[in-house]
Amino acid sequence: MSRELEQLIRAAGPAGVTPDALMKALQQAPSRSTLTRQLLALREAGSIKALGNAKATRYVTSSPFTRADIDAYFASPAKSRPIAPFRDEYLEPTANIDPERARRCAQIQALASPMDRKFLAEFVVDFSWGSSLLEGSSYSELDTEALLRYGERNTDKPVEDAVLALNHKRAGEHLWANRELSFENICAMHGLLTDDHGLADVARSDHFLPPEKRGQVRVYEDVNLQNSAYLPPFRPGTRHAEDLLRKIVATAKQLPAVEAAIYLLTRIAYVQSFVNGNKRTSRIAANIPLVNAGLIPFSFVDVNKASYIRGMAAFYELGSMHVIEQTFVQGYVRSIVRSSDLPAALRGAGFDLAETAGQLVDFINTGIVPTDPKLRVFMASPVRR
Repeated sequence: MSRELEQLIRAAGPAGVTPDALMKALQQAPSRSTLTRQLLALREAGSIKALGNAKATRYVTSSPFTRADIDAYFASPAKSRPIAPFRDEYLEPTANIDPERARRCAQIQALASPMDRKFLAEFVVDFSWGSSLLEGSSYSELDTEALLRYGERNTDKPVEDAVLALNHKRAGEHLWANRELSFENICAMHGLLTDDHGLADVARSDHFLPPEKRGQVRVYEDVNLQNSAYLPPFRPGTRHAEDLLRKIVATAKQLPAVEAAIYLLTRIAYVQSFVNGNKRTSRIAANIPLVNAGLIPFSFVDVNKASYIRGMAAFYELGSMHVIEQTFVQGYVRSIVRSSDLPAALRGAGFDLAETAGQLVDFINTGIVPTDPKLRVFMASPVRR
């Protein structure tokens, strides 16, 4: 019966299945006590895991979910999906990006430009544009560059989009001058990202916060995420939100740079320590370990918004890193290619950023060196097949 149970639970996908549903689905229905023993044995063997408690308990497979499994799960509206309460175990450093993939992300940066003032000027434009797009900004790359370099605002677009870009610029410049991975530094960057600059029209946007909430972890405020079955932690009147953020910082300090980056990207947003602006803060914080390691920072330009949202939601509700890991890898590789000092052989006619990035992503995922010798110049050290 255990094999049949495993198959039924696997077939239920990320939504899981209740004991009652298993009783009905089994070809020969066992007694409830027998089913309970079999489920316990599968849990102890690590084949399945339980979500929820008492009557709300559902069982899911411990095997990684495929993208198809995850997409099928999210085809149901949030109110139809099982409630996903905050889980402390999701703050552990695993599951995270595969360490070998993380190592290869750091290995393709041989063409990295010097991270000087010129690099910073280009990075803050790219980061402000890329991260703001993930917030729903209408600003184009040209709009962002005109605003940040020359102070020219697009008057046909909302003022809040201009302020959003300016706040990202300030946060990027702060990162360059203050690279310490600390609770205090993350709070400082959150304060910059959520500043409304005293503008009444901007203050009404949910992108910004009043002065007393900027850079301050929540104490009495609950957070409800739209279109999500995830329930962030809520212990009003305590330091729980602060303690969780401090724990995340301490854990990230023990990880290699790229692993720390995706850990910060996912976990800061997961705990929702701030009333708002958590994902923006997680994106700038993810760059702290990268720049400290001398690696190209992640601009978030060319990140697929749908995959980013799906990946974050899959981690929130399922603890699955599959989608967000690949979204990170694909987006970060594009940041590396865009920010590299490309030789003439690559800059010439016919250079295709998407094709180049695609081959480097394949290398990161498989370890197989690109066959095109021109792409080997990205490699920071000799590699073998």
